[in-house]
Amino acid sequence: MFRQTTTKPATPHDRTAAAAREIIETEAARRADLTASLKAARLSRDAGKDAPDSPLATDKKNT
Repeated sequence: MFRQTTTKPATPHDRTAAAAREIIETEAARRADLTASLKAARLSRDAGKDAPDSPLATDKKNT
């Protein structure tokens, strides 16, 4: 009923481009995960700090 269509064999360039795309996508996902975890850590760290209206801490070198 349906005919089997043949696909063109992948050229060396096509295989290289596909491998490069896969590597780039993997690295981008890893970078996004790292960015998200660092942002979460920064936000949790900053949540424990004093409010911005509080007096500034004095420099220990000048005291």
